[in-house]
Amino acid sequence: MKKIRMLLVLLAAAVVLPVARAQEKAPQTPSESATAYRVQVVLSEFDGTNKLSSMPYTIPIAQMAGEPRTQGSLRVGIRVPVNSSAKGAENSFQYVDIGMNLEVRVKRADAERYAVEVTFDRSWLYVRQETKDGKIESRTWGPGDPAPSLTPLNYQFRGNVEFLLRDGRASETALATDPVTGHVMKVDVVLTVLK
Repeated sequence: MKKIRMLLVLLAAAVVLPVARAQEKAPQTPSESATAYRVQVVLSEFDGTNKLSSMPYTIPIAQMAGEPRTQGSLRVGIRVPVNSSAKGAENSFQYVDIGMNLEVRVKRADAERYAVEVTFDRSWLYVRQETKDGKIESRTWGPGDPAPSLTPLNYQFRGNVEFLLRDGRASETALATDPVTGHVMKVDVVLTVLK
């Protein structure tokens, strides 16, 4: 009787141990492993049908196991000195941040789609400068130009939008029309799930 019991225990161990080891080494399911994304955001400015600018930004994001949402951010730009002294007073300057602040959040919405939230703040200077003829003209200031001598206008384009995207497919939305220039600002977003 003891031999039969011992034989049954050994037989059970021979069956259970390989199954347990196979379960330990089984690959993780997608919900248990990390997921990597690449999010491309393109801000474009149009004057009617004429595209004036197109600025792409790409942010790689890794979502760790168990986290319902993941995010990434990007800050790029320049600090521009702007004359802030009163007429006749000693020169003093304050610095204005000009450029792009971008935040992206990604979470799984369902089996095929992802909720991608994009928050952006783009700013640029519009300056008035005297021409050779003595006239004052307005234009967009760019790096390499002299520091603005006359008080510049600080343009901003801000937004917080959420897209429902499938892997590799783009979504576009017209966000705003500038009330001063009439230019249309658009945002394109493409989400790529990295394997």
